[in-house]
Amino acid sequence: MSGFDTAILLTKEVAVREAVNMSNKDLDRLHILKKVQSKELTQVEAGRLLKLGERQIRRLLTRFKEEGSKGIISKLVGRQGNRNKPKHLKQRVLALLKEKYEDFGPTLAAEKLFSIEGLKISAETIRKWMIESHLWVPRKKRPKQHLPRYRRACFGELLQGDGSPHHWFGEDGPEANATVLIDDATGIITGLFFSETETLEGYFKALEHHLHKYGRPRALYTDRYSVFCSPKQNGKTQMQIALEELEIQLILARSPQAKGRVERVNRTLQDRLTKEFRLRGIKTIEQANEYVEEYLEEHNKKFSKKPMSAFDAHRSLEGYDLERILCRKEERSLNSSGIFQFNKVSYQIQGVSEYRRLNKKKVEIRVIGAGMRVFLANKELEVLRLDEIMGQPLELNRKEVMNWHSKEYKVKASHPWKTGQTLKNTAVML
Repeated sequence: MSGFDTAILLTKEVAVREAVNMSNKDLDRLHILKKVQSKELTQVEAGRLLKLGERQIRRLLTRFKEEGSKGIISKLVGRQGNRNKPKHLKQRVLALLKEKYEDFGPTLAAEKLFSIEGLKISAETIRKWMIESHLWVPRKKRPKQHLPRYRRACFGELLQGDGSPHHWFGEDGPEANATVLIDDATGIITGLFFSETETLEGYFKALEHHLHKYGRPRALYTDRYSVFCSPKQNGKTQMQIALEELEIQLILARSPQAKGRVERVNRTLQDRLTKEFRLRGIKTIEQANEYVEEYLEEHNKKFSKKPMSAFDAHRSLEGYDLERILCRKEERSLNSSGIFQFNKVSYQIQGVSEYRRLNKKKVEIRVIGAGMRVFLANKELEVLRLDEIMGQPLELNRKEVMNWHSKEYKVKASHPWKTGQTLKNTAVML
């Protein structure tokens, strides 16, 4: 069929729709059924296009042959719904509302119509009728108003943190995450670290950059991501433990708008930083992290603001071991031999004279990169893998080697073997 013939056919179908008051859905069905009649489509294909079963397609074809285009229209069109109230009831209710309950709300009016007049009608139906008759004006839903939160006065008083997953290296490249920390008072990006996903290590790296450069801030404002908010009741995440040790207050936002400054910075970075990466040919996370410091210097000069107060609220890092704090923390119990297990490997602590005194004592394990550090209270311990210790040859001097002999086992005189008690028991059994 040519395009001209198709246009004529569609024009005729539109005319039919106007004549019999067909909807767009009915017109689509009519067009498909005509294709089935002309054997351009099968019933199975028609059912797939109209999302109907084969039996329903056959019923529609039968009605179309018997009644023509009117047979396509649903038989329910023009009929009163089963749940519709009679018109005389509606008129009676409206008359009562105008006469006795004009200033009543829909819910109270429905209660009084039932208790006084004996008419049981739902409050929603009453509401609909009152709105149609202009007896009730619905209250417009007021949009939530988020009052602007003013910036903190001092640099270092509050940090805002967030993760920003994005195609940082182009749409063709893999998605990566940028962990961003900004100062609330000045808008300065104080920490930026790229990783494959939003992880605890990414936040540790961004926070470590801030701590080394500026010192300890007063508070950190973030969302309720699992890094900051434990699903267990009264449970603490690794980040919460680290922030408590650094005496940094953690504030959890309840909406993205609450930490809008870091959200807007993320959009700026997604626009500007991706273009910088493209111009410089940066395609990997490692290259991005190397370039971050150069970019932040230029970005902060352009977008930072002067704080209301010249006081720097950061605190000193003196006395804080960041390598021990910004890492994963776990605990293990020692046995009477000073041995504990971690990641299915047994370790023994070294430099201890009496292991029995440490039985059931708990050691703190700090996972740092591929290694670990072990602490008992605040004292760091030296540990060795047990398989390495057992694999070491026994070192003896010449005198010890010459005098060495195996231990002899001496049977006690009271042993049943010597007293003959075993033979007597055997005889009794026989």
